[in-house]
Amino acid sequence: QVSRFVQDYNERRLHSAIGYVTPLDKLLGRDGEIFAARDHKLDEARKRRAVRRQEARQVV
Repeated sequence: QVSRFVQDYNERRLHSAIGYVTPLDKLLGRDGEIFAARDHKLDEARKRRAVRRQEARQVV
């Protein structure tokens, strides 16, 4: 059971101290790719919200 906990802790749990990535992702150097994907998703969400707000203004 301890080994299962350690595996989960290192491979699945996101850690705030290292940018909400797993220690395994950080160790393997995947954190930059993960951060870039997050930034892209956030940018897309901002654009969608801006369009929705603009459309809502035009309806009134």
